Amino acid sequence: MSFPNFPQKSKSPGLLTAVARLQHLRLPEPPKMVIFCPQTAVLRHAVKRWRGKRVDDFFGEVYLLGKTKNRVAVAGQFGVGAPVVGVLVEEFAAWGVAEFVWLGIAGGLQPSLNCGDLVLVETAVRDEGTSYHYLPPEAVASASPELMAWVETAVRPTNLPLHKGPTWTTDAPYRETAAAVSHYQQQGVQTVEMEVAAFFAVAQHCQKQAAALLAVSDSLAGGVWQPAVKPEQPVRHLTQAVDAVVEKFR
Repeated sequence: MSFPNFPQKSKSPGLLTAVARLQHLRLPEPPKMVIFCPQTAVLRHAVKRWRGKRVDDFFGEVYLLGKTKNRVAVAGQFGVGAPVVGVLVEEFAAWGVAEFVWLGIAGGLQPSLNCGDLVLVETAVRDEGTSYHYLPPEAVASASPELMAWVETAVRPTNLPLHKGPTWTTDAPYRETAAAVSHYQQQGVQTVEMEVAAFFAVAQHCQKQAAALLAVSDSLAGGVWQPAVKPEQPVRHLTQAVDAVVEKFR
């Protein structure tokens, strides 16, 4: 059986499009970049520090940042998982956004990763479903090299612990088996989460740029689940990261 069930689906246009939906909305001029902030505390911090103004008609919450002259927006409170992220990337692309940055948490797969460490994602293993509706079947989806390098130059001066490597995107957090974890560890995969492969794939489909920075929270590196040792640490580091990205763009 192929996936999706209808072969070659990624090569055909959809009947319902984000462009058509947005034509009925009264939206302001689009920002150049949207930063996805799935952790509520990171979103609230960015809105407060960078003077966010709410934009309606999208899933979750979207804010244009006034201190960037509305050239950067943040998005959050949209839920968990690849499908809604795919919808948002498509709609933001139809709005006119050119660049997408993901700042979220992930589980660590490598023993060398500590709680709060940041991982700049190079590729994402496509173990979810959404990406296959946008790109032909391949093992991974990739970050945009130029934007990934730009994010790295923004975050390096913070001196936060920063690694680079692949992530594993899954739809089923309760099916992260010992055998699968061992397999991806041996391949050098750093983290596991639920959105990044779709985030990259939809951006590529829309001919936009995307990069992702993940903060390690819990860990599966030892073959058992270990909750976050310091739950506040990943959020604190992501808060510093969002400030660094916005400041560099500004």
